[in-house]
Parts: sequence; structure tokens; C-alpha cells
Amino acid sequence: MKAISLVLFYLFVTNLGAQEIWTLSSCVDYANKNNLGLQQSKISVEEANLSLLESRQKQLPDLNGAIGGGLSFGRNVDPTSNSFTTENIFSSNYSLTTGVALYQGGAIRNSIKQNKLNLDAKKQDYQQASNDLALSIASNYLNVLLCQERLEMALKNTGLVQGQLNQMQKMIQAGLKPEADALEMKSQLARMDQAQLIAENNLDLAWLDLKQAMRLDPRKPLQIEKLTEDQLNEIQINNDNLDQLAESAIQSQASMKAAYSRLEAARIGEKISKSLYYPNLFLSGSIGSRYSDAAIRISEYETQRIAIPGFYVNGVALNVEQDIQVPKSTVVIPFKDQYEQFLGYGIGFNLNIPIYNQRSSKTAVQKAKLATRSSETQVELQKEKINRDVYQAYASAKASKKEFDAALRAYDATKYAHDKTQKRFDLGTASVFDLNQSQSNLQNAESSWLIAKYNLVFSQKVLDYYSGKPIKL
Repeated sequence: MKAISLVLFYLFVTNLGAQEIWTLSSCVDYANKNNLGLQQSKISVEEANLSLLESRQKQLPDLNGAIGGGLSFGRNVDPTSNSFTTENIFSSNYSLTTGVALYQGGAIRNSIKQNKLNLDAKKQDYQQASNDLALSIASNYLNVLLCQERLEMALKNTGLVQGQLNQMQKMIQAGLKPEADALEMKSQLARMDQAQLIAENNLDLAWLDLKQAMRLDPRKPLQIEKLTEDQLNEIQINNDNLDQLAESAIQSQASMKAAYSRLEAARIGEKISKSLYYPNLFLSGSIGSRYSDAAIRISEYETQRIAIPGFYVNGVALNVEQDIQVPKSTVVIPFKDQYEQFLGYGIGFNLNIPIYNQRSSKTAVQKAKLATRSSETQVELQKEKINRDVYQAYASAKASKKEFDAALRAYDATKYAHDKTQKRFDLGTASVFDLNQSQSNLQNAESSWLIAKYNLVFSQKVLDYYSGKPIKL
């Protein structure tokens, strides 16, 4: 049975070792590919790209075809001869028309520029959403690492107290310690078990948050890369680069670039609205033909002899006859022949001159100016927000560094004091209560140090976010 257990443990460890380890970068990449919010933002980019394509196509002529047909009864006009007839007539017409704007006050050209800027703004919105998602993933990722270390700490402390309890029971059996000391130690072990259970639950919730943020199946096993001491030691908070960081954030943040693009698009919108004051010149052309079953031609002739009156010889009337060719049968002119016979062309110019349109043009210009003012305000608001966020992130990073250094010093001092208490307990000069109190102080100091460590790492990631660096460990 023991051999089977060892084999199962070996297989478990081997499988665990072969499992892929996900870095923070790979988690961010996976989230970028599967996040629904980013997919929605990507659709907005595609829509803006279609709007740009549509505005470019407006520089080209359009082309439209038309086909019409009908059946006329009673007295009608023959469309092929424009004469009245009482026959039932089937007729049709078909045409191609085209038109192009020659001049619209620069509206088409400026629309293309505006749609380019709108497309750029949508791309920057997508990039900003991606950056925000990366920072959110980093927060969840580091929270998992923190919960893992806190669970490891709880397991270590539980094992330590269990070992102390076993040693205490041996000493009680030997008569070296009273039974009450074991009760106090068992109480401490129960508190350790509770702390371990809380740590396990917190880790499960942290994993769930990370996988849900990535849109990964919560049942899928996952291993992530741990933070190394070298990575921790590389964190430096420079006191001299705050202004540079703020300026860099304004230049690099996608949300700021999007605000600038929208401002330029609004300014071009003013030019587009002013084009309503100018005349519009259009060129049009057409080609068309028609068909009717009333358009006929003679298919066969016959000879008929007819009398021709009015001929006399010496006053005597003569019967004079003449053979002539008269139509015997007719056929409808074929479609191809009618197409060529009635084919017509046309070309024209259309000049629209705005004179009075109930202030709609003036109102459009005023609205465009208001849109520009609104975009200018949005740019300033975005600048203020980024500056405020950068200063807060910088202050938080400095505070996190101080808290980490203080927590590390407190942990070292508490560990030193605990080691001394442990030695005194082993020599019998310290009580179980003293030992438990020392262990509780050490656990609290270690927990505070772990929290301060990951707060510091996340603060550095936030600074990287504002400086335009990729989010990675």
C-alpha cells in the first residue's frame, strides 16, 4: 500500500512539473484574446474603418441601373412611335445613370480626414481598454501569489505548532510539563487550523477572480510564475522623475491620444459644416433604351392588282390595272434591334446654390463649434485626470516602499524576538503563553510583510502602466 502511494505521489508531482507555467504576460495575452469588452471595442474600430472607406468612395461616381415594364389596355400612346393606338401594348425601358460631385465646398475631403481621426480615436480606445485589462489582470495575478504565500505560511505555522504539541505531550508524559500547557498548545493549534482554512478559501477565491478576468474555465488547472527576490530588489522609486513620469503619461496614454484625435476631428467638423454655405456642383450622365411589342415591321409581301381610274383614249374611258406589293404579315421588332434603334444618351450639370434654409446651415456651424469646445474641455479633463492619477500612483508607490521597508524591519525584529523566546521555552524559562504570543506576533509580522511586498509590486506595475511600459513581472 505504501508503494502504491509513493507511485501515485510520483505521478502527481511529475504531471505537476510538466504543466505549463503561465507568466503574467501570457495571462494578459490570453485575456486580450478572449475579453468580451475588448471584442466589442474591436467591433467599434471596424465600424470606424468602414465609415472611412465609405467617405473615400464618395469621391467616385455612382452607378445605378433601372428596368421598368408594363401592359397598357385601350387607347394608348405607342412608346416607339408616340402615336395613338387602341391595341394592348407591352412596353419596357431600361437605363444606366451615373453622377459625381464636382464641388461641395470641401465636404468630402474633410469628411475623409475626420473619419481618419475617428478611426484613430477608436484604435486608441481599444488600446486603452487593453491596458486597463492588463492592469486588472496584474492585480488578480499578484493577489493569487499573495494568497499562495499566505497559505504556505499558514501550513508552516500549523506544522510548527503541531510539532511543538507533540514535543509537549512527550514532556508531559515524562512529568516535565503540566497538563495545562498542552491545553494551551492545542488551543493555539486550533487557531492555526482556522487560519489555514481561511487562507485556503482566500486562495480559491483569488484563483476564481483571476480565471474569470481571463475568461478561462474555472475548472482548468493553472500554474503561474512566482515572484523572485531579484524582481523584488529591482523595484526602485526615484524621487526625481515625478514630473517626467506625468509628462510621459500624457504623451503615452492611449486615452489622451484618443482625446486629441477627437479634438482634431471636431475642428474638421467645423469646416464640414461651413461647406453648407457654398454651392454644390454635380455632373450626371445616362444611357438608356426601350422596348414595345407595338414596334413591328413587315415580314412578307403579296402582289395585288388594282384598277387605276382616270385614263381615257379619244374620250373613252380605259380600264387600267397595276400590280403592287402590299404587306401580307408583320412581326415585332426583336429586342436587340429595338435596343439599337431607341438607344439614347444624356449628360447634364446641376448647380445647387444655397440661399435660405431656415438657419439650418448657421445652426450646424454653431453646433460644430460647440462640439470643438466640448472636445477641448475633454482634453483638459483627461490631462487633469492623468496628472491626478499619476501623482496618486507615485505617492502610493512611495508609501508602499516605506511600508515594505518598515514591515521587513518589523519582521526581522519579531523573528529575532521569537527565536529568543523559543530558546527560553526550550530551557524552561518561558511559558507556553509566552511562546504562543511570540508566534502570533511573528505570524502577524510575516503577514504584514507579505501584504506590503505585493502592494509594492503592484504599485510598480501601476507606474509602469502610466509610463507606457508593458505589464509584466
